[in-house]
Amino acid sequence: MRYSFGLGESSLDHRRREEFPAIFTIVKVLEELMKELSVFIDESGDFGEITERPAYYLVTLLFHDQKNEIASNVKRLEDSIMNSGFDFEYIHTGPVIRREDVFSRLSIDERRKLLFKMLNFIASSPIVYEMAVVNRKEAPDKISLSGRLGREISNVIVKHKPFFDSFDKIIVYYDNGQIELGAILNTVFSIHFSNVEFRKAEPQKYRLLQAADFICSMELLKIKKSENRLSKSEKQFFYKPQELKKSFFKTVDKKRLGK
Repeated sequence: MRYSFGLGESSLDHRRREEFPAIFTIVKVLEELMKELSVFIDESGDFGEITERPAYYLVTLLFHDQKNEIASNVKRLEDSIMNSGFDFEYIHTGPVIRREDVFSRLSIDERRKLLFKMLNFIASSPIVYEMAVVNRKEAPDKISLSGRLGREISNVIVKHKPFFDSFDKIIVYYDNGQIELGAILNTVFSIHFSNVEFRKAEPQKYRLLQAADFICSMELLKIKKSENRLSKSEKQFFYKPQELKKSFFKTVDKKRLGK
């Protein structure tokens, strides 16, 4: 990722670059020394009226230090998907489990294979994550939910402040699927950091957004399993005894920030 430091290419023509080579050398060195953190956001839940109880709102914050190369991991994932005869730009965990949308034509073995590919991608990639979770019982309306979410996300930042402070720039990627959450993220991160930038991103173009979606789904499944309320489709998908806990939950939990 490149930084302009206010010296955009458009304002510095070839002649100036020849006249001031030392300046451009310094800028190049500074760019390479800058530490940049990418934060990929996914959520589960909504700000509407509660239609079932218990209900939760979850936010996954997935972190990638840009100095840690990840292109090879992405390529291995995409090669694996292609070599298995699939052509999916977006491995959307919920629909994969429930056999919805473009995944409705796949067998359970094919869908399980897709999810294991994403699990292996997460396990092998240089990423970590944290969660902000709100029990809707404690935040039944939009105003109270907004306040609780803001506090929970702020708590994540405060808890890991040395980690965040080690970066020169933070870029937050979110698809703006929920305007309310987008506003909360903007407010909370801007309060804590002056070096933060926000970008709207499409999950189809970012495998790490898909990884955040996967982790968010696993964290919700963990809650549902602990409350003994997995759905019929979830039980059918994870049909092997202890597989969900030992293969999925355990692998994902190893990626918790600070573990």
